Amino acid sequence: MISALVRFLLAVGMAAALAPAAMAQAKVKVRTHEYPGSIVHLNNWVMVAKGFCDKHGLICEPVPLPSGPLAQSAAAAGSVDLIVSSADVMMQAVANGNDLMILGTQLTNNVYGMAVRTDLLQTGAKFPDNLKALKGKTIGVSARGSATEMYAKALLSEAGIAADQVSFVAVGVPATAYAAIAAKQVDAALTWDPVPAICSATKVCQMAVDMRKGEGPPAMLAMNGGFVVWQARREYVEKNSATIDAFLRALAEATAWLKDPKNFPEALEIVKKNIKLGDLPEREKVFEAITREGISQYGSTFDRKAIKGFNDFLIANKLIGKPLDPERIVYKNAP
Repeated sequence: MISALVRFLLAVGMAAALAPAAMAQAKVKVRTHEYPGSIVHLNNWVMVAKGFCDKHGLICEPVPLPSGPLAQSAAAAGSVDLIVSSADVMMQAVANGNDLMILGTQLTNNVYGMAVRTDLLQTGAKFPDNLKALKGKTIGVSARGSATEMYAKALLSEAGIAADQVSFVAVGVPATAYAAIAAKQVDAALTWDPVPAICSATKVCQMAVDMRKGEGPPAMLAMNGGFVVWQARREYVEKNSATIDAFLRALAEATAWLKDPKNFPEALEIVKKNIKLGDLPEREKVFEAITREGISQYGSTFDRKAIKGFNDFLIANKLIGKPLDPERIVYKNAP
């Protein structure tokens, strides 16, 4: 009987010892697309650093991919689970047969802005008049034929400038876009964070229009409410809804943590670990500015009305042939 009791106690002890390992094995790995070194992912860095992924039974593994279309291809190949881009990029892919679904919001409003060399801007002029000086100039976009070129053309048209009245040049990501402006290789660039903060610190450029702040034509403002979105292929969604729901809960909690002012100093340190600014003047002020501006852009609720705005804009620009149905392309549990 004593021997049986000993065996029982040993079994209980082994079970207790193995429990943490079993719990660890129960966690689900989710591979998430990340634009390398982009402030877009501050809340995703917080999800890991502050344990929100762990809390919800996830191992969040970032997969660096520099563009939305490349991420779409990686998702189709099964090398990444969840991807992120502006909804217009995603909707064009859907129209072309890539069966993606919107899961939830990363950034609420349009992230782009037109940075213009300070010496070209007319003092006191407002959009769209402040873009008229760009007629005959060279405009930087991330890549030819990209979403940034599409938005640049739309903004310029508001100032009465046709696409053939400027020259478009590929300048890549924000860091190289700013460098091109500073070197006067381009006169302006349609770009995104951290360029607005860098322009403010260096005075080399100014934001002639900042769509993060609700500036720009009505057709673009109609896309606010769910501009940058998380997505997955339908086959992944159908097999992994519990994982997606856990991810969205962790995302919402990380966003709420960022929105709490008392967490700003820690959020700033997380940004500094993930973004390199080099030897910029006013470097600390730039870090503070991009962190505050980044936090202000996050949202946890996807406004389905934004789909109509995207449909209208994409159809007007002949990028899709017919409207996409929100019921078809938005995940049923999207917050």
